[in-house]
Amino acid sequence: MTTTAVRLRLASGPDAVGVARRGLDSLANQVGSATLNDMRLLVSELVTNSVRHARTSEGDQLELEISFSSQMVHVCVTDHGPGFEVSARTPDDDPGSGWGLFLVDQLADRWGVDVNGTTQVWFEIER
Repeated sequence: MTTTAVRLRLASGPDAVGVARRGLDSLANQVGSATLNDMRLLVSELVTNSVRHARTSEGDQLELEISFSSQMVHVCVTDHGPGFEVSARTPDDDPGSGWGLFLVDQLADRWGVDVNGTTQVWFEIER
């Protein structure tokens, strides 16, 4: 059985990442501290990507939804941007940025991007 633990609508802008991270505080007793720390990092990366790359205006809404079961935690960030194609980093990429999805790939057990009128970037961490 999956339970939605957090559902936040965030105004796209500089405060979105902090609000999203604080939104995870209610999960402290439901997931272990290592999982919660990984979730905070990955949520920060996904929300930052949404704010920076969705081509929406400051104040437009994005959504953070976190659900869990006894086996896994599922996190999804949704925005109204045009979406993107997932591509591997290349040696020509800027070494100072663009590491968010690399971190998601390294720390999450599964992740993906779904584009269907909205862009949803999600990840799952096994418990």
